Amino acid sequence: MHVAPPDLRALRQRGLVIRFATLGSIAFVLAEIPEEGSAGTAIEQPTRAAHWGLVIDGELTFVGDGGPVTIPAGHAFHVPGGGREHHFQASGGSRLAGFQPIDPTLDVSDPGLARQGFEAFTQAPTSTAFPTLALASGGPLPAPGEIVARSWAMPPHALTAVRFGPASGYTAEWCDAPHWGLVSSGQLVIEYEHDVEILAAGDVYHCPTGAPAHRIQAADPAAIIDLTPMASIRGGGRVAAWRRAALTRAAVPEERPISVIALG
Repeated sequence: MHVAPPDLRALRQRGLVIRFATLGSIAFVLAEIPEEGSAGTAIEQPTRAAHWGLVIDGELTFVGDGGPVTIPAGHAFHVPGGGREHHFQASGGSRLAGFQPIDPTLDVSDPGLARQGFEAFTQAPTSTAFPTLALASGGPLPAPGEIVARSWAMPPHALTAVRFGPASGYTAEWCDAPHWGLVSSGQLVIEYEHDVEILAAGDVYHCPTGAPAHRIQAADPAAIIDLTPMASIRGGGRVAAWRRAALTRAAVPEERPISVIALG
């Protein structure tokens, strides 16, 4: 399944605008920090939850064990769950995207969100522009038919940034692994064994585990960022060879409260 930016649910809290979509067991969240900063918003609430996020523009500050860590635009971050309490701070104009495991006890109905201090709305209060993440090129454009993927171990998931060359992915292996991702540029197709989905920049997607399997194809250059369980890539099921190779090259994460990596 995939969700286009205008179809994300929209919430507002003291100037903070949050758009989100529920994608199976994980939610995609897009947050726009008000010009006056994040003070008094949900961004600054202490938590022990896990996070997999991207800073689109501006910067984000992690405040927790080990001192503050500044995360600039174009970087991804991972905070393992279950550690000490932490929170985030952001200056005005910052925009963030992230993937958040869903607490099954959380009430995400409009009344439930209202009790948490959020107001649901159908139109963006200040802008209809939906930000997407512009990645650094990381080198020359992939050649026709080429897929360039780089993964980072963020247990239990691998975060993978992928660039597709023209006419790529059409001969890739079928894949049964689940993915939660964002199209960061271009257009692509997710071909399933029984159907196809057409995605554009800014769309978010979820490929469920198991059959019908899928593969990602691009007629023109495109790029994605997604999360995939590492156990699914390393297991015995069908997985695209470029994903296995990218995880094989992934660096071993350091033992620290937060990991920050440049996506270029």
